[in-house]
Amino acid sequence: MLKQRLELNARAAIERALEGAQSEDSFVEFKTQWPIDHGKAARQIAALCNAARGSEAMWIVGVDEKGRYVKGAPAEELSSWWPKVESHFDGVAPGLTTVAFDWAPRRTVVVLSLQTDNAPYVFVTKKEPYSREIPWRSGERTRSARRGEVLELLVPKLDMPGWEFVSARATLSQHSPTLRFEGDLYLETNQPLSLPHHRCHSYATYGLDSETVDLGFSFRTNTRDVRAVERVVRVAEPSVLHINADTDVELDAFQDLWDLHWHLVLGLGLSGDSISTSVRLTTDAVPPNQFTRRVWSALKP
Repeated sequence: MLKQRLELNARAAIERALEGAQSEDSFVEFKTQWPIDHGKAARQIAALCNAARGSEAMWIVGVDEKGRYVKGAPAEELSSWWPKVESHFDGVAPGLTTVAFDWAPRRTVVVLSLQTDNAPYVFVTKKEPYSREIPWRSGERTRSARRGEVLELLVPKLDMPGWEFVSARATLSQHSPTLRFEGDLYLETNQPLSLPHHRCHSYATYGLDSETVDLGFSFRTNTRDVRAVERVVRVAEPSVLHINADTDVELDAFQDLWDLHWHLVLGLGLSGDSISTSVRLTTDAVPPNQFTRRVWSALKP
């Protein structure tokens, strides 16, 4: 996550806390100061990250949520504090992104953005007979995970990305046998999204009988965080997807439609394993009768 967005989200959470609104939930926790008990802190962080299941999880240090007061916390303590916390994890600890900003003069707030996509996070109790635990955050309470919750961690959580067309164009010239389509599609995603070319399909329907032609197409995005390996586009942040498509068509199929008004309908289909685009060309009038067709044939160049 960009540090600017992280700071913005943290500021919004702090403002809710100062207003007395419910701000500390399953994915956000406030700390007045750096916890001295590193083992307890590790257990709370593990519980928070396990319950988040890929969503954003934050620790905000330097805020007294119950007292509705920003006390501030020294940012330099993080470098010595985090390794001690990390030592209480079995194998893998959450990835960490931090940002510090001044809420007021001499009141620095430190935000820990915790990566939660590598769950389950196992806490080392260092006590027998139960030396390992999978903690879970339930409301404001930390407890051991139940069987169903552990199963949730093992099954990938996939959210459909949000999307909308920013612009789209389709052209079909009487003097060219090629139907061309291009458009910009905005994708809103907070997790890596792969678009494999072999699972994509693009097509156009036209005419009164809804005839269909296939479109050969390609796409690219406007962000740097995109990789195209073996015809797979990978998007890891909100971006604009540019789609190009074209195909050769039989112009005879369109000869009775040139004198009508055209409408362009664009579509995009997203499912768990495929993506499809469509272009539909329709008219708002009945087809010309036989006399009109003869006149059109005689007048057309």
